[in-house]
Amino acid sequence: MRANRLAAALLGLALAGGPSRADEPVEAPAPPTSPTARYFTELEAMGLVDAASGSQETLKRELGAAEALLRAGDPIDAAVALAAIVDSPRYTDFADFVEYQNAEYYLGVALQGAGAYGAAMLAYERALRRGPDAPYWGPAHRRAVDVAMETRDFAGTLARIQALDSGATIPPSAAGERAYLRGRAAYQAGDLIAAEGQFATISKKSRLYSSALYLRGVIRTRKGEWRDAADAMCEVAGTGDADRVTFVVDERYFTIKDLARLGLGRLAHERGEYDDAYYHYFQIPSDSVHLPDALFEAAWSMYQKRELATARDLVAELRSQFPDAPTWAEASLLAAYVELADCKFDAARTTYDAVAAELTPVVAELDRIRKDPEARRALFERALTRWRDRAAGADAPPPSKDVTARVLGLVRLDPGFVRLHDAVTGLRRAAGESPGLVRQWNALASQARAEKVGKVSTDPTLADAAAADANGVADDLRALDEQIALARRQLAAGKAAGSVPADVAAEEGARLAALAAKVDAAAAKARALAAAADAERASAAPAGLRPLLDDDLRAARRLDRDSHALLAQLEAASAQQSQAMIDRLYTTTKRILDKARLGKVDAVIGQKRALDIKVQDLASGRFPEELYGRLWEQGMIGDDEELWPFEGEYWADEYEGWR
Repeated sequence: MRANRLAAALLGLALAGGPSRADEPVEAPAPPTSPTARYFTELEAMGLVDAASGSQETLKRELGAAEALLRAGDPIDAAVALAAIVDSPRYTDFADFVEYQNAEYYLGVALQGAGAYGAAMLAYERALRRGPDAPYWGPAHRRAVDVAMETRDFAGTLARIQALDSGATIPPSAAGERAYLRGRAAYQAGDLIAAEGQFATISKKSRLYSSALYLRGVIRTRKGEWRDAADAMCEVAGTGDADRVTFVVDERYFTIKDLARLGLGRLAHERGEYDDAYYHYFQIPSDSVHLPDALFEAAWSMYQKRELATARDLVAELRSQFPDAPTWAEASLLAAYVELADCKFDAARTTYDAVAAELTPVVAELDRIRKDPEARRALFERALTRWRDRAAGADAPPPSKDVTARVLGLVRLDPGFVRLHDAVTGLRRAAGESPGLVRQWNALASQARAEKVGKVSTDPTLADAAAADANGVADDLRALDEQIALARRQLAAGKAAGSVPADVAAEEGARLAALAAKVDAAAAKARALAAAADAERASAAPAGLRPLLDDDLRAARRLDRDSHALLAQLEAASAQQSQAMIDRLYTTTKRILDKARLGKVDAVIGQKRALDIKVQDLASGRFPEELYGRLWEQGMIGDDEELWPFEGEYWADEYEGWR
């Protein structure tokens, strides 16, 4: 039981540590001694773990229980159970058994599922050290590559993987995955030539082949090599779904295929090949998340080609099927452009008026949100919730004409912002759990004051009391700093809403700023005193289990402090990025509104010019085109005759629906 508590606490440290940053390269480690294994060694010396109690039957039974937890969606408890297998001296003699290697691999899977990427890599490295002939080398290698893609630490993860090579030949699939990591690292560094060279070496049998091929097309596009870029994307988009090669790729294949089709349409549009662009946009299936973009861009291509009827139909389909697409404002403006280009000036004026009426409150709301941090935070929280619901396949809510809903529809989330927000969410969870983690380590350290094996003392020492007091003061000051930050945000919201007068807001803001400076200075001193008290406590600790616990207690406290500091930095970065996104959205939407207002002027001028032409034609004896038919019919009717209009049925085009 105590071993499981230690494993759980160590997992808490791993979760608090979080993923390594992509801009901090990770050196290839030497074969480490697991922290949990060191505890098991001490517990065995104390007689609390019987190494002889392990057997193949108990190994299979405990592994099955851990796998059941993992399948049930409980990666944390599964990781605790698996760590109690792979690090326990009870199963040291079973290290070459396939069940033990299975536990090593699933420990990495559980830790990765819990978000502890650094600890997951340590688990995968245990499997990779066994060499390519080991049964779980290939799955562990694939999982390690997935960690690199999730954390964007391509170069660092690749270095760690390559450092474990024993000289044996690795499978072609693993070689392709490593080439992909080298290519992504070069692409991330801006070396497009080296990146494309690495991507070109990846075999069609690699699960990352389609991703590499698509990125080759992106690289050629960035270099201005339009034809070569189209060739690469055509190879992705042209692969049949029933092709044998399709089965070696993962679930990202169909998304990449849709992106390739979208890229081909954009390349053709840039070259003025509008029919080809329409064809490529048409290939995107109706269940793709990229269909709204394809409809909008196809409408633009047809508008550029002056296929106005087709453009009108595409815009109408986009607005009816996807009324909340991020392009709804631009699509509304395009609908007016189409009517104006078709010389339907009354329809153009009506459409321009509708666009201006719909966008005016939206622009005002965007202006309000970009000036109010709390409103901006709430908007992006809703946008992220909507993004996750759609990614999970949830049904979209019914469209709403509410101004906030219309603004939400315009938001297009940047992938980098989503990753940053996920990091903030995970770190906020870790920061919230870290005080409890510190208390758990403190309780374990207190119970480990053994005068002899099996006897435990709970009486605190002077060093323990000093460390507890210093860390308690540091925690209280940090909580006070968080309360001050909350008060400042509420004050800013009140000032923006007009409920707090400007002079009162200025006075209170200055007072809170001065108080925050004093609290920060006191907190820095408290952290220094706490670190000194922890060091004194460690120097007074006896040999055995206690030093390990004290070391991890200091690590837990350090992670507690660092997690809050890093959380503040990431929240500031997230706020800055969201501010930039909302400013760009406001500028773009206001420009669309301005174009709608100017477009109405163009429609009025066009209508006036059309009337001038009619007057000139009538003055010169020419009849307008729309009067030819009526005048001809009237000329064929005698004074004693009456016109009987056709009362039959006009047949519409039998091919209804272009999709």
